[in-house]
Amino acid sequence: MILKKKKYLIFVLFSFFMLNVLAQTETELEQLMHKWAERDFAEEVDVVSQFLKSKGYKIPTEQEFKQRSLDYFGIDVDTMTSDCQALHSKYDYQCFTKNGRFLLTYSETFRVSQFKGYEVPLTPIQGLELLNTPDNEFSPALIAYNKLLFNDNADLSVKQYFKKNRASALQEVVIYFNYEKNPLLYELSLPVWNDDLRYMWHFIFYNNSKKGYRKRLLNDLYIQQGESVIATLLGTLADNWDSYKKGIPIVNESKIVVDPISQDKSLLHLIKLQSQHISNEETLAQSQNKAYQYLQNFFQIDSQLELRLKENNYYNMGLNVLTNEGKVISDGQNRLIENHYITKSTDNYINLRNGANSKAEVIKKLPNNTEIIKIGTQGEWLYVKLAQDPLIKGYIHLSQLEYKEDD
Repeated sequence: MILKKKKYLIFVLFSFFMLNVLAQTETELEQLMHKWAERDFAEEVDVVSQFLKSKGYKIPTEQEFKQRSLDYFGIDVDTMTSDCQALHSKYDYQCFTKNGRFLLTYSETFRVSQFKGYEVPLTPIQGLELLNTPDNEFSPALIAYNKLLFNDNADLSVKQYFKKNRASALQEVVIYFNYEKNPLLYELSLPVWNDDLRYMWHFIFYNNSKKGYRKRLLNDLYIQQGESVIATLLGTLADNWDSYKKGIPIVNESKIVVDPISQDKSLLHLIKLQSQHISNEETLAQSQNKAYQYLQNFFQIDSQLELRLKENNYYNMGLNVLTNEGKVISDGQNRLIENHYITKSTDNYINLRNGANSKAEVIKKLPNNTEIIKIGTQGEWLYVKLAQDPLIKGYIHLSQLEYKEDD
C-alpha cells in the first residue's frame, strides 16, 4: 500500500514538473514571438545592408533606385506605403526596400529557426550570422541579384552564380525583371521554353510601360527557336488580349499598365516576323498567307483593331495587307526585326573569326563602333554579319559587343 502511494506521489510530482517546464517553454516562446512581432523592420534592413556593402554592393542614389525599381519591377517607389514592397517575381521573395535600396531575395524560410522544437523567426543579428556562414543557401542570390540589378556589376562571382542558375535565376532577371544590360548574361538566358512562355504571359512588354514592348527579346526568341515561337507568342497574346487592357497585376492593387499602342505593335511585330519567314518546309508565300490568317484571327478578337491599324497606317512598321490575295507582305522597316550590336574593345579593334572560339581563324579586324547584325548564337559567341557589308559573316565573343538601341 505504501509502495503504491510512493509511486503515485512520484507520478504527481513528475507531472507537475513537466507541466511547469512546458509552461515555461511556452512563455519563452510567446515572449520571442512577441519580440519578433514588435521588432523594427529597419533593423533587419540595416543588418542586410551592412552585409551587402561588405560584399562590394554600392547603394544606388535615390533617383537611380527609383528608376531601376520602375524598370525592373514596374513599381514607382513614391507610391509605396511601407518600406517592404512586395513584387511580381518567379519565386517567393519577401520584398524590396526603399530605405535600404536593395532587393531581399530570401523568403520566410530564411527567417525561421528552431527553438526547443518550435519554429520561430530569426533575430536580425542571427540572420547576419547566417548570411556570413560559409556555403549558406541565401547569400549567393542576395549578392548576385543586387550587384547585377542595381550596380550593373557582373564580376566573376555574379557571372558564375547566374551561369549555374541559368534556367531559374538568370531567366527571372532577364524575363521577369527585364534586365538586358549585360550581353553575355542576356544571351545565356535564352532560349525560354514554350511552357514558360505561355505561363509568363506578361513578358512581351516591359514592366516600365513607357518602354513599350520587347522588340529585342521577340527577335532573339525567333532567331533561336524559329517559326514555332511565333505561334506560341501569338497564342499568348490572343489569350490575354483583354487582360492587357486591364493591366497586369503585380501585388495588391498595383498593376503594370500596357499601352494600347504597344499592344498593337507587339502583334504587328510578330506578324512581320511570320510574313518574312522562309524554311525548307515553308515558302515565303505560305508564310505571308499564314501571317494574314493570324491577323484576321485578331480582328475577330478585337472588333476595333482593323480600323485602328488602318487609321494609324499599321504604325509605319513596313507591312502591306493584301486582302484580295490573303497575304501580309513585309515591304520595309526590316531594322525592326534585326538586332544590331556595335563592337567595343580596350584594344580599339576586335577579331571577326570563322569559328566560335578564340583560336579560330581571323576573317577581319573590325574597329570599335563597327555595326553588326546578329544571325545566331553559339555558347558565348554571336554569329553575325556586317551591317554595311552583309556578305561578310563570322563570330564575335559577347564580351566585345554592346547592344545598339534604335536610333
